[in-house]
Amino acid sequence: MSSAESLPDFALWDGALRQAGQTLPCLVLDRARFVANLALARSRAQPGTGLRVVAKSLAALPMLDLAVQRLGAVGVMTFSSAMLHSLLQERPALDHLMGKPLPVGAAAEVLTQQAKAPDQVIWLLDTVVRAQQYAELAQSRGIRLRVAIELDVGLHRGGVEPAAFAALLSQIQQMPELQLEGVMGYEPHLDKLPALLRKRSIAAVEQALRGAAELLKQRGATGPQGAAPLVNTGGSLTFDRYGPAQGVSEVSLGSVLVKPQDFSRPATRGFLPAMFIATPILKYRANNPLPGLDGLNPLLTWRRRANLAIYGGYWKASPVYPHGYGNSGIFGRSSNQEVWSGPQLAASPVDHFAFLHPSQSEAVIPEFGEILVLTEGQITETWPALSPRH
Repeated sequence: MSSAESLPDFALWDGALRQAGQTLPCLVLDRARFVANLALARSRAQPGTGLRVVAKSLAALPMLDLAVQRLGAVGVMTFSSAMLHSLLQERPALDHLMGKPLPVGAAAEVLTQQAKAPDQVIWLLDTVVRAQQYAELAQSRGIRLRVAIELDVGLHRGGVEPAAFAALLSQIQQMPELQLEGVMGYEPHLDKLPALLRKRSIAAVEQALRGAAELLKQRGATGPQGAAPLVNTGGSLTFDRYGPAQGVSEVSLGSVLVKPQDFSRPATRGFLPAMFIATPILKYRANNPLPGLDGLNPLLTWRRRANLAIYGGYWKASPVYPHGYGNSGIFGRSSNQEVWSGPQLAASPVDHFAFLHPSQSEAVIPEFGEILVLTEGQITETWPALSPRH
């Protein structure tokens, strides 16, 4: 968390949850903060650049719908066959760019169950072997598959190296069952590199993307609906860095729109944390006796530390309210009844709510299964999460 000013009014949230009769740990989204983040993201995107929403980061249909609508998004980036199944079923008009190459068997299952998949999905390929597998799959079904190449722009987690890109492009274009529409090059490493390395790495990424875009045009590749070839890059930390000048047709973003803790970085200044875990406080002690050292406790009054026990715990999240509290170094972590340590409070917080800031959204949303939506100080909606299977 960058500053206290970016925190919501958790006392207000506590009252809303108790008024709504909530008694269990839950995930809460402030709708106004989310909408403000959507507006800011749209204003920061470079002119002429399409926006693609990362579905796994906003894994609830109403949440995804709102993001696609407010951003004027060209489609979504999808990472699992389970989520792809759900979205093709529930939102058949959405265009999908896969965010990772799926095993061909997983693609086959989607094609068997979803008639819209050949039209709505751009499958990601990273090797000639995978391209051949997808070509054989398409041939066996009597269809043509839309595909894009995963380009390694410096992350080195997979994808074809820029030096080998032309060869893979040529091989795919010789497979009539595959319709090559462009490339995807993900670069989350850039924002985390030391300053001395970052400038050179940014230049290398831009060179790789620009070179791929030029080669795609030279080879006659076309993007969705016959437009210029798709060149997708960026992410929540860098989406506003790219545009037509770098040969980029679209950028992807997702997590920054709710700003989990891992995305509280200089690049996301101005965006507001919008989603938090809320959990009932079960116990409170105004001092924190050390287990096994009870006899010494009267001598440790200078510590003036209190502890509280919450319902559940061990989430991918950090305590943010009550203010000044953090995970207890004495009791350690627990998924049953986690203990936090902090300053003594004026009144017992038992039966009120404690709040945590998630470190990410993609794992936390499926874990809770639903999102409670806070609007003007009231819980107004419950949004079911999409399938947690990855």
